[in-house]
Amino acid sequence: MKHMIATKNIPLNVPYKEKDEAKSHGARWNPAAKHWYIPEGVDDEPFAKWRDGAPEQVKQAEQISKPVSKDLPDKADLDDINAMLRDAYETDDE
Repeated sequence: MKHMIATKNIPLNVPYKEKDEAKSHGARWNPAAKHWYIPEGVDDEPFAKWRDGAPEQVKQAEQISKPVSKDLPDKADLDDINAMLRDAYETDDE
C-alpha cells in the first residue's frame, strides 16, 4: 500500500483494546458511525494494520485518497475567492 496523507476521513477497524494506540497516532472516534477513522490531513501509514476489515467506506476512501499535490491555487486566486465570499457575506447582512 502506498504511503498517503488522508484527503478525507478514512474509517478504521480498531479493536477496543487497541483504541489508545490508534488515538496516540491521531485517530478520532466517530460516535454516530461508531468507528475510529483517520482524519483528513493525517498520514495514513501508522494505521495500516487497522485498515483491513474496516467499514465499507474504506474502499471508497482509498479510491479518493491520493498523495498530497503541490498544485495549489496561487495567492491571487485565493484573494479573489476570499473577496467574493466577503462580498457575499456583507450583502447578506444588509
